Amino acid sequence: MLSIIKNRINPDLIVGLGASENIDKIEDAANSVDFCNVKVFGSSSKILSSLRKGEIDAVVRGTLSSSDFLKEVKNNFKIDKIYRIGLLGTYDKKYFFFAPLGIDEGEDLKEKEMFIEYAKDLLKRFKVEPKISVLSGGRAKDLGRSKRVDKSILDAEALAEKYGIEHSQILIENAIKYSNFILAPDGISGNLVYRTLIHLGGGSSHGALYYPLAMDGTIIVDTSRAAPKEEYISSIALANAIKNY
Repeated sequence: MLSIIKNRINPDLIVGLGASENIDKIEDAANSVDFCNVKVFGSSSKILSSLRKGEIDAVVRGTLSSSDFLKEVKNNFKIDKIYRIGLLGTYDKKYFFFAPLGIDEGEDLKEKEMFIEYAKDLLKRFKVEPKISVLSGGRAKDLGRSKRVDKSILDAEALAEKYGIEHSQILIENAIKYSNFILAPDGISGNLVYRTLIHLGGGSSHGALYYPLAMDGTIIVDTSRAAPKEEYISSIALANAIKNY
C-alpha cells in the first residue's frame, strides 16, 4: 500500500502540518519531506482556515491538540460526526486500513455500515479491490455467552451478509492475511488494537483519513502527537496521494 501511495504523489501540492508542541520534531519532519511542499501551522484555526481558502491542498494534524482540532473541524465544515480510517502496518510490513480508531466511533450498526462505505471509497481511490473483514467479540459458536458479545457477532454477520464481506469473528490474526480493511467491533476495541500494535507490537501508523470530508475532496489526516517523525512524513504522503486522486 505504501508503494501505491508513493506512486500517486503530486510534487506540486501543498500539505499543511500542525505544530503546537514538539515543534522541533515537526519542523524536522517538514524539512525531511522531498516529495511535495509542506507548510507548518501553529494553530488549528489557522491551518483549517488556510485549507478552506485553498491556500493549501490538504492537512495533517501533527501535534495540534486533538480536542481543539476536532472542534475546529466540526465548526468549519458543519459536521457532527467524524469517521477516521487509519493506515497501519504490522511489524513484518503488512499494511492495511483499519477502523474505528476513536473510542466513541463505531458505536452502532449504522456507524459500522458508514465505515464500510467509506473504506470502499478509499480503496477504490487507490484502484485497489476492497477486501474487507469485520471482527466481532467472539467466535460464532460463542453466541449465548454474553449479550454484548452476541450483539457484536450478530452485527458482524449482518454486515457480512449485506456487503458480501468476511466475518472473521474474533480472529484478527486470520483477517490480516487476506484483508486490506479490517473493522473492529467498536471504538474501544479498535483503539486497543491500534495501541497494542503500535506501542507494544512493533507496528507502524501512517495517518488516519477523516470521513465524510474526504468524499468531497477535503483531505484531513490525523496523527498522534506522540508519533515519531516518520509517521508525520508518511501521513503527508497519504494526504497528498488521496488529494491527487
